[in-house]
Amino acid sequence: MRTSLRPFPSTSQRAATILARFATAACLAATFVACGPPPEPAKPPESAEERAEKSKIEDAKKLMEKADEAYNAKDFDEARKLLGQAKDLNVESLSYQINEQLEKVDKRHAKLWANEIEPSLKDGDCKGAFGEIAGPMRDLESEVFVRELRRLIGAQALACVQSRIDEATTGGKYASARALVSAEDTKTVLGGAAQKKLVSEVDTTIFEAKKAELEEPLKAKRWADALAKIDEAQKNGDIGDEGAKGLLGVVRAAITPEIAGMAARAVGQGREAPKALEDVDKLIKLARWEIMGPDMAPVAKDKAAPEVVAKKRQALAVWVEAQRVKMKPGKKAEKRWAHGKIAVLPAAKSDAPSKRDLAAATEVWVLGQTKDLALVTDVDPAGASLDVQLERAVGWAPLARLAPKNTTDWIPPDDQLVGTRVWAPLRQGEANLELGIVSAVKGQDVTVKRLADDKEIQVKRGTLRLGRLQTGAKLVAFCQAKTQIVTLEEILPDQRTVKLVCEGGLRKDEVLPGLRARPEDLPAPK
Repeated sequence: MRTSLRPFPSTSQRAATILARFATAACLAATFVACGPPPEPAKPPESAEERAEKSKIEDAKKLMEKADEAYNAKDFDEARKLLGQAKDLNVESLSYQINEQLEKVDKRHAKLWANEIEPSLKDGDCKGAFGEIAGPMRDLESEVFVRELRRLIGAQALACVQSRIDEATTGGKYASARALVSAEDTKTVLGGAAQKKLVSEVDTTIFEAKKAELEEPLKAKRWADALAKIDEAQKNGDIGDEGAKGLLGVVRAAITPEIAGMAARAVGQGREAPKALEDVDKLIKLARWEIMGPDMAPVAKDKAAPEVVAKKRQALAVWVEAQRVKMKPGKKAEKRWAHGKIAVLPAAKSDAPSKRDLAAATEVWVLGQTKDLALVTDVDPAGASLDVQLERAVGWAPLARLAPKNTTDWIPPDDQLVGTRVWAPLRQGEANLELGIVSAVKGQDVTVKRLADDKEIQVKRGTLRLGRLQTGAKLVAFCQAKTQIVTLEEILPDQRTVKLVCEGGLRKDEVLPGLRARPEDLPAPK
């Protein structure tokens, strides 16, 4: 085997090789740099909007720095002004910091004010202290400032007010106490809820004191003196409208049984009754009441006399009127029925216009009568005392229109007869009666318009029967190919048709013009 040997390189050859390698590495490095990731593109120039936003931020920060300087110098108004300007720049990223800074200003300012007015509160000068601080609390319009100040001085301010109230009420200076607690400055400093509670407590204390002052004149029945005390207290500012109203209620509660008893006792008396009525009316007026009807009394509760006073006064007034017209009381109330609609005259003034009507056939009881009139009530007065009977009197009714029998089926009086539906003999030679409407009355001659054809027929008044239809009534109608006696079972909603039951149970509908009636089957007229 032959071995080939390479010649060993010389020193100069090795140096050349090393230099070549260094050159190659340098070349590769240069190539790598040239062929690496491209450099980032140059940023575009800032827009006008961006420059403006940066300027706002810088301006806001400068204002905040100045505000902080003003805060440290205790120039809180200037600090608020600067922070307000910073806030108006609407830099969203700084809004939280600005609000925090404002809150810090308000709290420290509140602390300064608390220290300022503390001596006045300790000296009991609530009004002076409140007068100093109420203005800033309103003007600054800062919830933080108000809340912090109330936290710092609230308990001391309340104690000061309560102390002044106790002194004023104990000394009878009620107006001063009310003025202090109701002042707008007090409300501003203490807050609405706290002030409202104080006002209520003060008003209650004063009311009870003033109520106690009424006990003596009320016990002695010096009603005018009691009312004068209320007026004076209100005039002096010791009580307000609600307090005066409450005290008036105390007087009214005491005077109510006095008026009611005075009126009740005078009923049945002779010459003394009119004078008693005058005295009752004076007391009612003194109590600042008015006598109102039952429809108005619930609406005007503050003015309307209570029901017991109104009723007893009415009974006495009716008794006085009964004496004036020389009414003869009945030994026992007699029952009567109204014949037709009756306009009744007022019970307490029989010569006044009528304000109420009695419907036809209304049941009434006669309490007494004159030659032409009867004093009536629509409530059975059996067992009731005279004053209670007179309370229930509805008025004076003409005796001629009060019947001793039920008038439900009676023909109305002549002045109310026109327009009434009646049964009448409206066909010559026919005994049965037919329905029609009265159109004219002249003495005993009555003109009736027949429902069947509107023909007017003149008949005598005595032949008429009231055309009131009642279930169960016996009538005459055409049934099963012949005229029969039928029973009226139902009046249909149209009021022009009825349901009849014929012989054998057959039912049929019939209009009113087709009905007939035998005179003997109808209620007898008056």
